[in-house]
Amino acid sequence: MHYKTGKVDDIPSGQMRKYFTDDTEILIVNVDNRFFGLAARCTHAGAPLVEGDLQGEVLICPWHGSRFRVTDGSVLKGPTEEALRAYPVTMENGYLFVQL
Repeated sequence: MHYKTGKVDDIPSGQMRKYFTDDTEILIVNVDNRFFGLAARCTHAGAPLVEGDLQGEVLICPWHGSRFRVTDGSVLKGPTEEALRAYPVTMENGYLFVQL
């Protein structure tokens, strides 16, 4: 399914925002005006990643410091060993859409 989440302008470069589509929490991340969609909760202990720290293409979990690559959800540093689910994001007419 293809879901409209919000406006491109809602997420400045270097920022992220959480959206709900159906029953799924999606984190949309803007890195240099490239948008990435990820599961919004850490795979280690369920921390809300929107409260984490974004350093370029690296998202740091606010609870235990796990590090994820936002481009594909892969784990860069534990304690987690499970990657985040990644979702394709597209832009159309100033809006962001995520593919679930």
